[in-house]
Amino acid sequence: MEMEKEQFLKEFGKSYGYPDGPKSIDEIRATEFKRLANETVYLDHAGATLYSELQMEAIFKDLTSNVYGNPHSQSDSSMATSEIIKECRQQVLDYCNASAKEYKCIFTSGATAALKLVGEAFPWSSQSCFMYTMENHNSVLGMREYALNHGAAAVAVDVEELVGLCTSSIDKRTLFKVSQHTTQRRNGNESMGENTAGNACHLFAFPSECNFSGVRFNLDLVRAIKEQSGEIFKDTILTKGCSLVLIDAAKGCATEPPDLSKYPADFVVLSFYKIFGYPTGLGALIIRNEASKLLKKTYFGGGTVAASIADVDLVKHRDGVEESLEDGTTSFLSIASIRHGFRIVNTHNISSISRHISSLTTYLRRVLSSLKHDNGADVCIIYGDNNTGSMVSFNLKRPDGSWFGYREVEKLASLSGIQLRTGCFCNPGACAKYLGLSHLELLSNVEAGHICWDDLDIVNGKPTGAVRVSFGYMSTFEDAKKLADFIVSSFVVLPTPVSYRCIQESEVFLTEGSERMQKTTGLYLKSITVYPIKSCAGFCVDKWPLSKTGLVHDRQWLLRSPSGEILTQKKAPEMSLISTFVDLRQGVLFVESPRCKTELQILLKSVPYGCGREEIDLHGHRYEVQCYDQEVNSWFSNAIARPCILWRSSASNCYLKNQESTGMCRDMGSSLSFVNEAQFLLISEASVLDLNNRLRSKTSQSLQAQVPQVSAMRFRPNLVISGGEPYAEDQWRRIRIGSKYFESLGGCNRCQMINFDQRSESVHKTSEPLVTLASYRRVKGRILFGVLLRVEDCSLEKEESDSWLAVGEELHPDMM
Repeated sequence: MEMEKEQFLKEFGKSYGYPDGPKSIDEIRATEFKRLANETVYLDHAGATLYSELQMEAIFKDLTSNVYGNPHSQSDSSMATSEIIKECRQQVLDYCNASAKEYKCIFTSGATAALKLVGEAFPWSSQSCFMYTMENHNSVLGMREYALNHGAAAVAVDVEELVGLCTSSIDKRTLFKVSQHTTQRRNGNESMGENTAGNACHLFAFPSECNFSGVRFNLDLVRAIKEQSGEIFKDTILTKGCSLVLIDAAKGCATEPPDLSKYPADFVVLSFYKIFGYPTGLGALIIRNEASKLLKKTYFGGGTVAASIADVDLVKHRDGVEESLEDGTTSFLSIASIRHGFRIVNTHNISSISRHISSLTTYLRRVLSSLKHDNGADVCIIYGDNNTGSMVSFNLKRPDGSWFGYREVEKLASLSGIQLRTGCFCNPGACAKYLGLSHLELLSNVEAGHICWDDLDIVNGKPTGAVRVSFGYMSTFEDAKKLADFIVSSFVVLPTPVSYRCIQESEVFLTEGSERMQKTTGLYLKSITVYPIKSCAGFCVDKWPLSKTGLVHDRQWLLRSPSGEILTQKKAPEMSLISTFVDLRQGVLFVESPRCKTELQILLKSVPYGCGREEIDLHGHRYEVQCYDQEVNSWFSNAIARPCILWRSSASNCYLKNQESTGMCRDMGSSLSFVNEAQFLLISEASVLDLNNRLRSKTSQSLQAQVPQVSAMRFRPNLVISGGEPYAEDQWRRIRIGSKYFESLGGCNRCQMINFDQRSESVHKTSEPLVTLASYRRVKGRILFGVLLRVEDCSLEKEESDSWLAVGEELHPDMM
């Protein structure tokens, strides 16, 4: 690290770390971002940057020392608030070098609200055109709904900068080329016609910085559109009328706010949490005075009008641009807070911030671009050009040219303490452009079930999104280096030593020195565990009956929130502290919790409780469920410290909802209780032992504190087996336990639930054992440990006394 940083500083020392500022980057991190000292690497500043702790202290002191009243009043506190708001409006204008004589600042609830305001108040007509670059956020695309609904045309365009042909500040006619995509229209308007009104208003929208690739647009485009629109738009439908320009600076403002004295855009939108982290829910629209006269706002609210009469159609709007365009009382406490954010930014200087961030971006692009697999194949495909502002967007490839899914990258990064962003970042045009996705492929992805924020990151062999790393003014070289090291250790296949990290699905998982033909003798069933309530603790038994859903009463109950969300330990870790036991002879489920004084007893006999029965859908299956009364629900709500409702599955009324809607469930052909993937999970003691050996070895090599050893029960298995070699179960196609037969459905994909340490009456989340498992048990984005089973029907057709599993029974596998 030290040597690499020394080399980095030789090249970027004049730009990195604020060498001429009041504080160095190390001092900034130590005094203003102490919450990052726990080795958290935050790399999603394009989504939301981090607020300074000094900034928040100043805000708290301000709000606790002053009285701010509603500005729509004449009291002293209200007048003081009005003055603060005026001061903040001027700060916003100054940030973009906008003259108060030419521009006004309108506060909104965010950049999206600012765009919505322009869209709904713009003077659209059937002769208008809304033109926007392909690289635009969904919030800009949403404006076209207003245009199309008013009969205007909408068209996406690509802008090409003709570098070198003409760069004169006087003649911009040949600097840009605009190429349009298909024209969109509604309401039966086929074309703009030959006699387009010369006074029709058009709107051209583009971002100052693309939030997908980080590519910065040349802001000379503003003057080119205004002064040379006939030349620039000669190959488009937009040839006559008045063209106004909107810049979406929500992302770009964090490093390079547009200079409106040089680039006189009509509308600029920004969001403050992307600049200095707090407040959220506050943005601004900077609007030219001349452009404001064109907007026709319909709604009025609160004190933004001079007068209105309740029972007569009369309203008199205020003369001020700000009051006429804002809705009711502004978020004046949040507005007062931005002064402290600007103070932080101005202390470091925006040009210094830009240079600091650019040095990290350049370094990371260079490192990622140089990565090669052992066969010489490129590891990283980076999107955008070298003028990429504050971010690097990329996807990763395997040695054979196939893609690593971006969700796999995100999950593994999270395990390593690295927070980044994946997907299309609400920018579908840029996503399709850089990933080379055609309209047909985009439609195919939707038909395959792909939506925003899902796990469907590869469809038909192509990525549906990307990985984005973005830096902020407090980011460090160490942040960038840790990200680069993570990519190398997790995704690059090196020549030596032999790596067991990424294994093809057809291969066997092997421990070092193991033979490919594993021993299968001496295997027996070590323990049986039943988990009556999904995600709560289970109980061990010596023997237990089987049913068509698996072990009798296994995961037959679950807890859901009042909003309908199924609760698990991921959302409610306290569920692990709820203990359960089923007494078959008494016909009672006993439930206890350290947070409840009384033991809860639930009859196994199905009887109506409270709300009766209803149907739910879960993992592609439809279940008829039994509900319980308020007393039962209150007990569980106290146990997990949040409102919840208990449901019980009626196994006889569980069926496959849709053959194509499988969700995460692997076993679609069987009757199931409330399981995620299959009826049974089997864990091998030998595999757990190998994992613990790796944990011990990892600890000794890194000189870290001792990593606690894990037991088989950490993985919530139904069946634990003893004997055999580690991971021999990966190759079992079918097994017999005693006289019962089970089919293997493959490996169990592990999640962060196995990182919850539940050894006491509290629950602690750690990074292990998932991090270690990810280093050698990863296949196509899944981290596998244990195998999923389903009982074969023939095992349930025997006498009732034979349909039991018992500890000690021998296990006989059939290999693949």
